[in-house]
Amino acid sequence: MDMNRVGRHRKCICLFLPGVLLFWLIAGSGIGPVCVSAKSLPVEPVVILTVDDQGVPLACPSGVVFDSTSEELYVINSGRGRIVIYGPDFFPRISLGAGRGVDAPYGVNVDKDGRLYICQGRKDDRPARLTILNAAFFPIKEITFEGFEGAETFIPRRVALGHNGRIYVAGINSRGVLVLDRDGNYLRHLTPLDTVWESIKEKHDLGPEAVSGPGSPVLILEVCTDTAGRLYLLSEETSKVYVYDPEENFLFSFGQKGGSRGKMSRPRGLAVDKERGRIFLVDYMRQTILVYDLAGRYLFEFGGRGWGPGWFNFPTSVAVDARGNLIVADSFNNRVQVLQVATSTAELPEAGSEPNFLAVPSSKKPRSR
Repeated sequence: MDMNRVGRHRKCICLFLPGVLLFWLIAGSGIGPVCVSAKSLPVEPVVILTVDDQGVPLACPSGVVFDSTSEELYVINSGRGRIVIYGPDFFPRISLGAGRGVDAPYGVNVDKDGRLYICQGRKDDRPARLTILNAAFFPIKEITFEGFEGAETFIPRRVALGHNGRIYVAGINSRGVLVLDRDGNYLRHLTPLDTVWESIKEKHDLGPEAVSGPGSPVLILEVCTDTAGRLYLLSEETSKVYVYDPEENFLFSFGQKGGSRGKMSRPRGLAVDKERGRIFLVDYMRQTILVYDLAGRYLFEFGGRGWGPGWFNFPTSVAVDARGNLIVADSFNNRVQVLQVATSTAELPEAGSEPNFLAVPSSKKPRSR
């Protein structure tokens, strides 16, 4: 491995809970099983990440991406404007900042050759851009946005790499996703059409052409691909996921807006575990994780607002590692949770049983090596 990819191992304040867990309620805290399905999902924490490679606490982590080739975890540490990289053992190895051209990261992805594609906002006199680093983490290219209406105000939030070599970029308050060729040249927009409610239309000042109806272009906040090359576009506006085949042909959509079980209020993160047949969606406002099968059928959900393992405080992003563990950017808790979740409905408790996500006391004791 290139030594530039490996920083010194440092102590990480982590929480390991092996074997059988004893869950308990925080007495008098008012924290209860919020937004939990009647069939609650057993969740076993694997590790909770709270510090970077310098031992400094994470500050509002907003994005997580797992690279299955290197088995490294990339965390957008928004409060410090850096990307922290954790190894397969979940120790923080290195972080990328201004010295590597990273100063305003929103999202990141990694291709099969180890190149990083980093979505960055405006910073000082620098425009919004897609920064590409090589496998040794040195900048090799910066892609700015031009050739389409609204390019001067476009801010990239998430990036996905298609099996066809194309680059897909979802922006902040942007309708559809940008489709770029492998060199970063703009090709077109891929834009789902759906119902845009009148209140949303007025809020975003869409104008008379964006009438409420099945033909309105949709805001897309997140984009990802699965191992088969399917594209998944997530809209916070409609609380739906729009699924396309590798050639960008629309297949189907799923999801329903609302504030109750099985619905999404403000979904912001999406991860696909094709091997185990699961799609995970993180609802920022309901502070839950919703689980669907690959056909978009709702299965269960878990979480609610809290501070113990399995609880969240405005989560924003999810990923799945090589072992099938769910990784959650638990933003306002200033941590990243790695959770082992049930892989089949047979593992779920019977309807009416007590939920399993009760608060667990956090440990401040670092893991020793």
